[in-house]
Amino acid sequence: MGVKYSAQESQELIQAMTNNLQVANEVTDRLSSGCDHLISSLDSGELTGAAYTAGKGLFTEIIIPSIKKLQAAIDDIQLELTSYKNADAQVSGYGDLDLDQLKELKKLREEQLAIVEAQIQARENWLNQIKDLFTLNWGKAFSEKTILYNTKSQIESGIQDLEDKIEKLEFFVSEVSQYFSDSLEVLGLAIQGATQLSKIIVDSDGNYYADGLDMSWVQKMKDVKIVSHAKRDFQDSETRAINKASRDMMLSEDGDAYYRAELKKRLKGHDKSEWDKIIDDYNHTLKIDETGNIIEISPLEQGYVVSKNGKYDADYTHLVNKKFDELKAQNFEANSVEFWSGVAQIFSGLGVYFASGALEVLSIMAGPPTAGTSIVAGTAASVTGVQYGNVLIASGAVTSLSAITKTALLNGEIQVNYSSNYDSWQANKPTSKTFGTVEGKVKGKKANIRVDAEPHSGKVQIQSGGGKSGYRVNAHRGMDKIVDAASAREWIDDISELNKLSNYEKNQLVKYILKAVKWLKS
Repeated sequence: MGVKYSAQESQELIQAMTNNLQVANEVTDRLSSGCDHLISSLDSGELTGAAYTAGKGLFTEIIIPSIKKLQAAIDDIQLELTSYKNADAQVSGYGDLDLDQLKELKKLREEQLAIVEAQIQARENWLNQIKDLFTLNWGKAFSEKTILYNTKSQIESGIQDLEDKIEKLEFFVSEVSQYFSDSLEVLGLAIQGATQLSKIIVDSDGNYYADGLDMSWVQKMKDVKIVSHAKRDFQDSETRAINKASRDMMLSEDGDAYYRAELKKRLKGHDKSEWDKIIDDYNHTLKIDETGNIIEISPLEQGYVVSKNGKYDADYTHLVNKKFDELKAQNFEANSVEFWSGVAQIFSGLGVYFASGALEVLSIMAGPPTAGTSIVAGTAASVTGVQYGNVLIASGAVTSLSAITKTALLNGEIQVNYSSNYDSWQANKPTSKTFGTVEGKVKGKKANIRVDAEPHSGKVQIQSGGGKSGYRVNAHRGMDKIVDAASAREWIDDISELNKLSNYEKNQLVKYILKAVKWLKS
């Protein structure tokens, strides 16, 4: 059976749970208050005797821990009900939805669209257009094409509306399927426990007996792990695709913003089935420096303009043009080693990232018009061309920068082009992303404490130090265990190495932790 959603039934569920939570909170508050008063009276000596002493054991060992677990479950349901309302708001405006029907209707609309597009293509065929012209049927043909284009637009709009409903309903299902299960298990065990406790026999000496009763619920209740699921905002398929690509890239903050904007432009107007290829093709055009910035180098007259993350970069531009002017002044054949060195310096100066971080293989092959082909060996010779990381120099072309340009040297022409280093970046990119650093005392010494997110493990890290000296702080927590500022602060307070931090410093860490969690969950 497929998924069916009713806005009215969902609203009734929300109202019923809200009312039940109010009653449950009142009951557990009274139970907790009564238990606290009883234990206080026993401890003060106000109540004495064997019966009271035995009763204290029953309460401290079974009843009070069960009430506390029950309170935690109710708090969890309250939080997840808020999350449920958020997910419900995405679909409630549509009324009743049937996922199977929506998908079937979308398939039908796509078939209709294919028929209309085929008819448009037939009308656009130049032979048909010539035929219409000679038969004086141009006006009718134009009218038919207009109708077809309007029909196409209406069908596409209908498909988009169906896709929106399907996406939001699937989001709703994926969200609510993880809610309430652990807390409802605790509630079920509490009901079982109440039934069993009512059958406990207490004698006149204050001894209590649970013979023949199933008290396994006590341990089961202790074993239940309550995990609260905070609300997650709906993301359309395009946003999810961009977020996934962004997490895989691990660029700098500015690099990531530019990358997202560029992907959005490239995906616009394309079918979802094309997105993976569009993203992969774009990734393989990227030039990325060692700190995760996207570098683009374009020819301008006799030099280059360099941009970093889509913005003009004066330092990079000056570096490239200064070195390139030096190269142009040299005689290539006579000073081939200097030329080779200069090319390498351009790369190292740019900080462009390669697999080994150093020159791996380099040889230059140039074909000046007057002097045949010359081969100059660098670290290792290759008769087919130059390879510097992902940089290739071959067939009379020195491949080094982002756009192709021709620079006249004294004895010939050299083409300059820079190829993507995306594959090297993927192999050597950072495994975590830093969201902020706080300076504070760790074990009596000043230290920089950073908050990182690790996408592959889904964990947030609080670390200080590293390398050969080791970590002075190295704590990890799964993103699902951090649901709000309070849970983030609780984690910080549990890390003994951070107990000397000020309240302000801890709150700064909380801010960075929440940013990291938001990024991981996106």
